[in-house]
Amino acid sequence: MLAEFRVRNFRNFRDELVFSLESSKNYEFNSSAVSNGIIKDSVIVGHNATGKTNLGYAILDIVNHLTDKKKKIFSAALYTNLCTEEPVAHFFYKFRFGSDVLEYTYEKKNSEQVIREILYINKKLILSNDMDTCTLDLKGTETLNTENWKGSMSLVKYVFANAILDDGDPYCKVFMDFMQYVNRMLCFSSTEGLRYIGYTTGSGNVLETISTMENGVLGLQDFLQELGLDFKLEAKDKGEGMVIYAIMGEKEIPFHFLWSSGTRALVFLFLWYYQRKEISFIYIDEFDAFYHTDLSVAVIRKLMESDNIQVIFTSHNTDILSNELLRPDCYFQLENNKITPFSESTDKALREAHNIQKMYKAGAFS
Repeated sequence: MLAEFRVRNFRNFRDELVFSLESSKNYEFNSSAVSNGIIKDSVIVGHNATGKTNLGYAILDIVNHLTDKKKKIFSAALYTNLCTEEPVAHFFYKFRFGSDVLEYTYEKKNSEQVIREILYINKKLILSNDMDTCTLDLKGTETLNTENWKGSMSLVKYVFANAILDDGDPYCKVFMDFMQYVNRMLCFSSTEGLRYIGYTTGSGNVLETISTMENGVLGLQDFLQELGLDFKLEAKDKGEGMVIYAIMGEKEIPFHFLWSSGTRALVFLFLWYYQRKEISFIYIDEFDAFYHTDLSVAVIRKLMESDNIQVIFTSHNTDILSNELLRPDCYFQLENNKITPFSESTDKALREAHNIQKMYKAGAFS
């Protein structure tokens, strides 16, 4: 899982922002939100324009140059911070896979062009790339032809695609775990169309995609009903391809005719929820922009059921700030280029009985 992320000179993050998902807190409630000392489920709150969306773009930047998945391509003029003359953005990732730690640092001029990168596994230097020169220390790369490697392409991606790595070597295993994790990362939002980054190379109509999934329509119906939306759905081909219909008594109405903004967002969420066993990490930006508070809480609980996914939600809804749902080390506030868990934002020893929403509104975590 992702244990720590740092970014500097990317979009609105002029100075270095450090986002640590490691926790040493011993809260006895909602313990499933933390796995082996790493926060698995978290919520980020903050005022408009503090960078919640850009944080998702920053974390998923790794997808742009290490995978062939769906990407977010930024204009070169909008990639680095506009208030500095520094030409490159800096990124650092720390991942934990069991007891193993992988650290990956890189610099880029734009979303595609890697300038430098360095990778450590358990403090051992495995790979470095510095302006067309490289070093490698990974079993299976001894005979790798690097003449075909172009310096602007990530050396990590080149090694993964071209080297025959030794499956029995512990460093190779961690390296491959890392690449598989990154290939299954996802960021999405329903607020600006149905936009997403990562996980898949596909595109197309959401309902058409769901109608082709095994038990997809029934799964969508059950998913919505569990969240309080009582629709009866069927997929039918009436000569124009498969269409999902809502059955309303004796009438059949194309389901998308009945969509509210909230229902539309839930359908998009289901598309990813259906594939949750294959996803490693999800950053859901403004996940509840169209939800009632009760629905927001239900959605968080639903995704928390998946032990294999690390989930980060962003929200403006302070009503979800409750120790009944998560715990103080799982709630983060993003402001003034800093992101800090509630548990580290006050000298008070937070307990389960504390009303952290009331404390947040009163400025206790500022």
